[in-house]
Formats: sequence, C-alpha cells, structure tokens
Amino acid sequence: MDHSSPLRERYNGQSPLRRRVATASSIDLVRVVMPELLDELPQNSPDAQASRRDLRNLNRLLGSTGWFKKILREKHQPGELVLEIGAGTGELGRALNTVVPVLAGLDLCRRPADWPNLAPWYENDVLRFTHWADYPIVIGNLFFHHFGNTGLSELGANLNEYARVIIASEPLRVRRTERLFSLVCPLIRANAVTRYDGRVSIAAGFRHDELPHLLRLDPLIWGWCVQENWLGSCRMVAVRRA
Repeated sequence: MDHSSPLRERYNGQSPLRRRVATASSIDLVRVVMPELLDELPQNSPDAQASRRDLRNLNRLLGSTGWFKKILREKHQPGELVLEIGAGTGELGRALNTVVPVLAGLDLCRRPADWPNLAPWYENDVLRFTHWADYPIVIGNLFFHHFGNTGLSELGANLNEYARVIIASEPLRVRRTERLFSLVCPLIRANAVTRYDGRVSIAAGFRHDELPHLLRLDPLIWGWCVQENWLGSCRMVAVRRA
C-alpha cells in the first residue's frame, strides 16, 4: 500500500482509535467489543480486498477449513441443510460444499459471483433473519465475536429454538494470541486494516465456556465442547441433546 495512503496515516499513527485498542488490551478478564474497519469499507476498496486476502491467509494458518470439514463429517445427518452466518465472500462455504450437499450463506454482503448456483444466499442482518427453522446446522467462522452480550443473547434465542448443531471458531482472548498475531502480521505483509481489526477481534474473543453461556445455551438441552488451541482459536461444537 502506498505510504501516502490516508488509511495508513489514520491507523498507523497515534490516532484515538489506536489508543482505544491499546486500552482494550487488558483482555484476560473482560471482553471489549468495538467496530472493525473492514465492516465499514466498501467491498471493492483496495484496503478491503487486501484485508480479505490477509484473512484467507490467516484462516489457512489456523487450519479453519479442515477443522470445519472434520466436524461437519462427524455431526451432519442425511438431509440436513447447513447455514453459514457471516459468510463474507464465500471462501469457507464453497470449500465446505464438498462435504455437505447444501450449504447456504448469510451475510450483509451481496452474493459472491462464484457462489454455487444451487446454494441459497441471504443478504440480510443475522438478527433479522427469519429462516432458522430450515437450517438445523449453523456454523460461523470469526463471526460471533462481533456481537456484545445483548446481541449474542438475541442470536442465541433463535439458535436455541431451531438449531441442532452449532459450530464456531473464534479468536481466543488471551495475551498469547495478541503476541502471535503481532509476529504473523509482518510475515504475511498484513494490511493496516488487518492489523487493527485483528487486535479488536482478539479483545472481543472468547475464553473457556463464555460463548455457549453468552448464547444462553441451556446445559440441560445442549451438550458442548470448547477447545482452545495454541494458534489462538477458541472453537465450540454444541449439539442438542436427544
């Protein structure tokens, strides 16, 4: 990116936003949810495209696609439709269409040009979505951390009512994740948007059983497993009890 870029001047300098992330870095105890820059940029802007490239690289390093494939092979039952919430530009959904026959995408972004023709795409706010009953399996990759406690409770109300399986991979909110992210960014030549949003995402991430509790999953109805790995992922698989 050109060194004269206003974005570089805004987010690599000592801006109020930069100081605000630094304040949010005492991450061990409290989640801090703040807006991310990528969500505010036009889809076709150079910085948005560069940041999405970085996200693809980070997902490869985290092994996210392989993990979702493994869990779906274990949990998917014949005839079940799968919904990816926060599907973005569709990379994960397209990869998972080799595992499940129908995977739908839900996002505020418009339908990607290379999204499979027979796969549904809903351009909608997840909190206004009305077709939950059609999708017994719901997955989300780096999506749930965008919501505060109230939003997660509202989203969880729909999942509690309709879903059978919930699969999520989110940032692990510990200092080790921040340090690892700082080391990886120069290696992948991360864009300024990615560097900023990554720290915001980690501060809004999860630890231990926070996500199922914030979704208000009833342990009498749901069984769940949460795994934290050294790469900085907090992964949850929740299955409705028979």
